[in-house]
Amino acid sequence: MKVKVVKILNNSLVLSKDDNGQEIIVMGKGLGFKSKEGDTIPEAAIEKVFVPNDRHSRQEYIHLLQSIPKEHLEAINDSLERMKAYWTYELDQHATLMLFDHLAFAIERTEKGIILQNKLLNEIRLHYPEEFTAAMVLLSDLNKLLPMELPEEEAGNIAFHLVNARNEEAHFENTILAVSMLKDIQNIVRYQLNITLDPTSTRYNRFITHLQYYIRRLMEDQQLNSKDVLLFDRYRSEYPYEYQCAQSISTYGEKMTGKPSTDEEVFYLLIHLIRFTNYQDQ
Repeated sequence: MKVKVVKILNNSLVLSKDDNGQEIIVMGKGLGFKSKEGDTIPEAAIEKVFVPNDRHSRQEYIHLLQSIPKEHLEAINDSLERMKAYWTYELDQHATLMLFDHLAFAIERTEKGIILQNKLLNEIRLHYPEEFTAAMVLLSDLNKLLPMELPEEEAGNIAFHLVNARNEEAHFENTILAVSMLKDIQNIVRYQLNITLDPTSTRYNRFITHLQYYIRRLMEDQQLNSKDVLLFDRYRSEYPYEYQCAQSISTYGEKMTGKPSTDEEVFYLLIHLIRFTNYQDQ
């Protein structure tokens, strides 16, 4: 791909045109310093390419990237590149821009001594280990490259972005809501059934996996509904406390998403809760 320089934006950013005359924004260390208008940029010097859909997007992209101090921009870019060894999914340009924006703001906050507590940090670490590990790698690299120490809470925020990047239909707010719901539902189970949840147990991991899909089905209004749960009446009679807990989870789910749970969803919640109250691992 031949890329011609249209305008130098800063030392790392250049507004360019590709072979088809499409305006693009290319990023590379020292790229703006080494180039002038009309030059062809060596492909090996290009680290990232952003392709705006229209003039409005182009201005937004330029404004966002130009607003980040050069040393911060390069540090974020270098850290994102190293994170790829720990993150097997591709970050599209929207997800990449959102991470640049978030991290630049996090650096600015830290410089001013403003630390925002992430109350869902432990839940993110536990339920999204791959995303959290990659986020910690990125955070560790940034802290080596910058003259300040970003707090561990930021790894949780970075992980949220990575979770969204894996699901094209996801929205940042839904990811936060889902993690918050996971935490709250576990508290409902602990208090109503008076049990300790062991994160290392098979029962726990099965339950969390089920909850993740249950929450997603609620959000997307795609619940299980076969209308053929033959054991439901029997089980809710035999296990009234577990059934009451399942109903509490259902009520909470409706409150948070606006979607009532079907009998089949409540039944499968009940099955998992029964596993917790029985000693035999199923």
